[in-house]
Amino acid sequence: MMKRTTGILLTVQMAMILAVVIIRLYCCQYNFAVMSCVSDVTAKSAVVAAGFNMSEDNERNVEDMVMQIVYQLARRSVVKVTVKDAAGSGIIWKIEDGIVIASNRHLLLKDVRAEVTFGNQETVNAVIMGYSQQYDIGFIKIPEEAVTDSILRDIYETVPVLYESELENAKKAFGQSYAGKRILQVGAVIDKGTVNFSSGSIRGLTFIPLFNTNVLETECFSRAGMSGGGVFDEYGRFLGMISGGDVPENSEKREAELTYSIPPVLIESEYRKILEDTAN
Repeated sequence: MMKRTTGILLTVQMAMILAVVIIRLYCCQYNFAVMSCVSDVTAKSAVVAAGFNMSEDNERNVEDMVMQIVYQLARRSVVKVTVKDAAGSGIIWKIEDGIVIASNRHLLLKDVRAEVTFGNQETVNAVIMGYSQQYDIGFIKIPEEAVTDSILRDIYETVPVLYESELENAKKAFGQSYAGKRILQVGAVIDKGTVNFSSGSIRGLTFIPLFNTNVLETECFSRAGMSGGGVFDEYGRFLGMISGGDVPENSEKREAELTYSIPPVLIESEYRKILEDTAN
């Protein structure tokens, strides 16, 4: 089947995940653990009631419960970014002297300012810090004085998996560790009735000329508004920022069946360059 590379085009309405599973988080720079504070029986009942990845016999396995917990964390790392008449997603990259958000350059190029909407529906103004000269990466910042206590209570800084993506041995090691692993892709809530998320698996790191680099390729549907959102592994770690995907030529729904995401190592590298440029 012929395919073409395009941006994410379609929004699909889905039911909100039932927020009955309570989680405790122990975070550091590179990993963290998630633990359920309810019994297995209660957790299983909650997941069944939520209808998350329901199988024919209505039974849940441990992986389904883990991914629901990951979703509850991941959605707090993703925000809606609006620039003029366009909207997409963003990733909370740093919480220091305000909030720094990573998103797609193709969205941020539209203006020098943006609006950021958090999961609690609070909206604040942000200034565009700068963009990558090579990749579809850009950054915006919300000043510290604009960050409310309610926003801070509702968000998490991403926990990126950083690896040297341009070194062949590092790419090979990543491929061996993550190929076929289950992942969750989360984008912003574009309207109050829509949740942008999907689950799938990792295919590997692939060089895509359009993105001018090796990107994370996932077998997972992507929809409108998910560009700038995140790919998270089963431990809730951030693996990539969604930038585009392949849509079948004859697709009626215009959903991407394969998604391409920018690795965190490139996001971190470009962020440091922008900080250096700002300092100079």
